[in-house]
Amino acid sequence: MKKSELRKEYLSKRKALESQFVKIESLKITDILTQNFDFEGKTVHCFIPIAKNNEIDTWLLIDRIMNNGKLVVPKANFEDNSMTHFYFEKDTELVQNKYDILEPKGAEECNLENIDVVLLPMLVFDDDGYRVGYGGGFYDRFIAQLPQKTQLIGLSLFEPIDKIKDLDTFDKKMHHCITPTEIYSFE
Repeated sequence: MKKSELRKEYLSKRKALESQFVKIESLKITDILTQNFDFEGKTVHCFIPIAKNNEIDTWLLIDRIMNNGKLVVPKANFEDNSMTHFYFEKDTELVQNKYDILEPKGAEECNLENIDVVLLPMLVFDDDGYRVGYGGGFYDRFIAQLPQKTQLIGLSLFEPIDKIKDLDTFDKKMHHCITPTEIYSFE
């Protein structure tokens, strides 16, 4: 299936999920991730969930990461579909932008060279480790700027599909993807 079709299908599937189900599945993903990956002393980039989109609830994960390493969160620029990245601490103020996305205010910007792990949002992924997001290219541009050492770990409520048919040259394979039941590795 093509990305546009997958995007439409999986947005619809995700929006149909009950919020309590999303919370339970998010906790499973958090447990699998934190039991199998060591974030001690690492700088981890994590998205702040958009609740109205039924995204994976990363708040528990954010707390666990902050207890072991440094956390970085994005701030979107919708004029050029880019992101800047800021350290997130317990006292970091969050403000809601016009798209209902919580973003840091007054936080210290993070140099991309310092990021060890990126936890990637998505709608769906395939057996080869490629993901489909919302289609704005924010994360594709971000990933292209990261050092090669950075681990890319996707978080998905759904199991993989066979293949995304219309990959682009800028699409980058994840190293791993965590679902509520399994760790998929693509290295």
